[in-house]
Amino acid sequence: MGYTTGAKILPDIIDEIAAALIASSGGYWTNADATWTTTTKTGNLARRALKYTNGSEVVYLALECINTQINTYYSNPYWAYSKGLRITFSASWDSVGHLYGATDYFSFMAFESYWYNANNTVDMAILQVTYYLWVDSSGFVIMAKPEPSSNNEQGSFLAVVERNPNKEYTDGFSNFHGYFQCNTENGNGNVNWQMRQVVRPFTYVSQDYNQQSWSGIDMAGIVFPLCPYLAYKSSGNGKVYYVKPIICNTRDERTPIFQSEIFFAFDEGVGLVDGDVIAIEGQTTKYLCKALDSPDNTQRLTFAIKYVA
Repeated sequence: MGYTTGAKILPDIIDEIAAALIASSGGYWTNADATWTTTTKTGNLARRALKYTNGSEVVYLALECINTQINTYYSNPYWAYSKGLRITFSASWDSVGHLYGATDYFSFMAFESYWYNANNTVDMAILQVTYYLWVDSSGFVIMAKPEPSSNNEQGSFLAVVERNPNKEYTDGFSNFHGYFQCNTENGNGNVNWQMRQVVRPFTYVSQDYNQQSWSGIDMAGIVFPLCPYLAYKSSGNGKVYYVKPIICNTRDERTPIFQSEIFFAFDEGVGLVDGDVIAIEGQTTKYLCKALDSPDNTQRLTFAIKYVA
């Protein structure tokens, strides 16, 4: 639990996240299905299922390494065949069928894609992924970048799974949200394998069907305030000014419900660079700035993730 970094295959990263959640304080996270392991890494069988229990609050979280190429974009002549990380929230678990209950609250981060034909031969059981990870009892945030492969559309990605009970008002919904982003493929036409930017279980999901880049992506449901930038460093007093992301209960962003505590976005070119550590005044909490491009795209994901509690 806490901050870790390194380079591993995706199934091993999934195992690290699951183990850290289960070991986190409070004992809220448990293994949901003993048949979901990462032992078999072929197909889509490297996966973990977790259960969060806090009184009457129960949420299931599935983490899957997708190692079978999925046709994620099929508007001729633009075809994309993808592999990556699928994250699913569900309110129930089928212990007989060993699968999450009926749900549409997922996001598929297709960070390994091949455009124009079905030639995604990359093996996720071998591909090394450099990652930066924070895990605590509230969830996790990860930023990651794969090593160069034979694919022609590789992306870095950010994934946030977070629980925050400190709501602006009682809404009757879960305390969880998910935020997901790639610096390459962020939208596709396959409704069963969409990249959802915002997942607010069990209320709504938000996706941008045809957006293939990070810049200008439609992120309906979450607000990254500008003041006048995203997080930036003052040239006057050297302090960093930022506003935490605001998660909403509706896509129109008129229903703020809570703010994230484990990540926020920052701007490059206004005092902050990759590797900077931001110490929160009057607290022990620190955030690490990461700016990740990818083997096939120079656009950078620029986020500060929790680094010290």
